[in-house]
Amino acid sequence: MKDQFVVACIDNRETATAVIATAQHFAERLRHKQLMLMNVSKSEKAEWLKDYGIPYVAMKGDWATAIEGLPTAFNAILAVTAVDTTASRSSITNPRTLLHAFRNCKIAYLVVDSGKWKKGYMASINGKPSALLTVDFHRESKEKLIWASYLARFLDAELTIATPQYRDAGLRNLQDNNIRYIDKVFPPLGINYKLTALNTPNSTLHTKNSPDLQALDSLQPDLMIALTTDPRATDPLDWLFGTPDRHLLTHPSHTPLLLLNPRDDLYVLCD
Repeated sequence: MKDQFVVACIDNRETATAVIATAQHFAERLRHKQLMLMNVSKSEKAEWLKDYGIPYVAMKGDWATAIEGLPTAFNAILAVTAVDTTASRSSITNPRTLLHAFRNCKIAYLVVDSGKWKKGYMASINGKPSALLTVDFHRESKEKLIWASYLARFLDAELTIATPQYRDAGLRNLQDNNIRYIDKVFPPLGINYKLTALNTPNSTLHTKNSPDLQALDSLQPDLMIALTTDPRATDPLDWLFGTPDRHLLTHPSHTPLLLLNPRDDLYVLCD
């Protein structure tokens, strides 16, 4: 079987420490995956990556193309990168630029705040990390649940699953199907979780008051699993207020985010 990789996507030396430390931890805990560093530049290759003593790829080109090819070119199962709300638009760590560069990513990508998590995501957590996700009516909720199971099994995370409350019977039925999926998959794996309800009106599904943001505000986890905004289902208010995923990236809690793109050819870890 080919080695599987956790890829640390590094834009510069300033964010490298936080990204590498976090990626190293996940590589070790996800059944000893391999770690690889990657930098993409339009001008020159980042030869300084060799200073870290870790296998690396430094290429000329654009981040979006390189990221889209991660699962096929490098057999990657997880990407790790940094976010910096003060970074210029030319840096992949800028929230807008990050979402644009990863818009076609076919694997999960973990985003950490390079300022708060200089020593890595796990270094500041005492005991078991708490992981939060919302389960709504989208079929992609199942992908979030799969990754939640990995966090529980391999990182010993304590899971909280927040459920928006819908008035529409059709939405409730789709959500119930996803919850039944939890009941089918989690017990045989010995995964425990806490289910909590969110009082979220239907009118806030795509605004800055989205269920994910409400759950993050009220439950304050160590890590959150979230879907990015589906470009096929954008809301006009997103253009005015910003997309929910961008608000998650700029949230004052600096909570690390495990993001998944809504797409039909998403790659998931199957250990």
